[in-house]
Amino acid sequence: MSRVLRGVVFSACVGVLACAQAARTTAGPTTSRHVLLGDEIQAASVATAYQAVARLRPEWLHRRGQMSIRDPSAGAVVVYLDGLREGGATALEAIAAENVLAMEYLDGSEATTRFGTGHAGGAILVRLR
Repeated sequence: MSRVLRGVVFSACVGVLACAQAARTTAGPTTSRHVLLGDEIQAASVATAYQAVARLRPEWLHRRGQMSIRDPSAGAVVVYLDGLREGGATALEAIAAENVLAMEYLDGSEATTRFGTGHAGGAILVRLR
């Protein structure tokens, strides 16, 4: 009987701790290496989405190496604007920073899983206001 009681107490403690961790909030915006929020972009005082990424998350723009002899653009990041493919990283230059709600970076495996082949360099998802 004591073994069952210990199991119940242990389960209850784990449940309480799990709920306490989930309820924890932070005072300010979280900084993630995979997400750029509009507030961060506005604070950077940049004109384009490309400048924001280059200043705040430059690792998103680095090529992941040559992935294919036939396709020299393989390994480059692909930009999606509100779910539509826009092109390479230079597509960010045409997007005004003030219009960006958020940007998210998907690494090569995440981008390939979501969009299919041709995303070895990852993808930047841009959501506009």
